[in-house]
Amino acid sequence: MRTMQIRPFPGPKIQIADPGFLIKDRLIREFVLRPDQATPLVGYMAWPDDPIMRERWLKAHRCNDPSAISDLARRLVLIEQHWARVADMVHLHMDLTHSGRQRRRGGPSLSKAISLIAANARSKGTGTAKLWEIWKAYKDVAHLVTAALLVAADAQTRHRSAPYGLRLHQLQPYRMAMLLPELVLAVAMSFEEYGLGQIAHGQTEPMFDPGSLWRIPSDINLAPVAPPARALTEKDLAVLKDRRAGNRGKAKTTPVLV
Repeated sequence: MRTMQIRPFPGPKIQIADPGFLIKDRLIREFVLRPDQATPLVGYMAWPDDPIMRERWLKAHRCNDPSAISDLARRLVLIEQHWARVADMVHLHMDLTHSGRQRRRGGPSLSKAISLIAANARSKGTGTAKLWEIWKAYKDVAHLVTAALLVAADAQTRHRSAPYGLRLHQLQPYRMAMLLPELVLAVAMSFEEYGLGQIAHGQTEPMFDPGSLWRIPSDINLAPVAPPARALTEKDLAVLKDRRAGNRGKAKTTPVLV
């Protein structure tokens, strides 16, 4: 079992009752208030199996080296694209669980989620083999990156409704993890519980690997925030039905917090 080395949040246990207020308040100020949590969080998300790169990331921030930080941040552009694929996989897996419609066909599985994504995706890097490759690279931080994508999607939706005075590219997952680490980690706690505890019908292992997943420290001093449940579309259900004949399916967009 692996646990991330992240300091607990100070003060009384943080319970985020109004994510919308926190998002607006933090984005307007656009200042990293919690570097002891934000910086290592992004390091684990970006380089889950590369301690050398994580240390470079931490050192660049400890030394307040703008050049080094900028160089490493540029690498996150492609990494964030991979995070989006992982988030789709996790969300679709949960969609299958909440729908209860696949119990007679083995229940939810990553292979079904990946089939749905690969079938109708139009962008590069969404073939089945590539998706499995991306999952392998980021599966041990899937709960973290999915939470960051969800918070980013929520921030973008709120921004479109009542602009924060920022550009959409400033509301990307990496920046959400830096500016709102407590919200990202609180949502990730729920994803972690689901991924470790959920075992589909006919399966003996959960979605996440209990031995290699980077777990959130139990003393992080946060209360979990539950992500919204979603329903599969009729088109998704049709794709899953056809999948028995070797067909594939469609991904869905990331939901937002309420």
